[in-house]
Amino acid sequence: MGDPSDPPPKMALLLASGTAERLLTASTLVSGAAALGYEVTIFASYWGLDALRASGSEAHPPVEAGHGAAAERLEKTLQDRKVPTWRQVLRTAKSLGNVKVFACSQSMEVLGLRRTDLDPLVDEVLGITSFVDRTRGAEATYFV
Repeated sequence: MGDPSDPPPKMALLLASGTAERLLTASTLVSGAAALGYEVTIFASYWGLDALRASGSEAHPPVEAGHGAAAERLEKTLQDRKVPTWRQVLRTAKSLGNVKVFACSQSMEVLGLRRTDLDPLVDEVLGITSFVDRTRGAEATYFV
């Protein structure tokens, strides 16, 4: 990371999925980046935003449809091994470092959501241009 006066590296993550394997992947990536001192910006849209409803369950969501027996095995393994949920991993990531979660304003409008409908994990509602501007120069960008 070089000189301590250098700005921290940036990671951008566009979260557009709401299935167990994708949410766990996203929260694990974010947690690793936060532990390494990255400034992490998450932009949640559509199904990723839907997963961040305040009324959402603390349990693991279903695995993406179409994986048959493999999906059932993964869901059982997550439960049997008491794997932390993606929300728990994301909360830990936020406690480790500079992790911000933003809700897509357009997705909120389409899904009929208000700010009060969202989990406290969400820091702010903003548009795509603000996300792009905030993540300018990101060393790592992910779409999950």
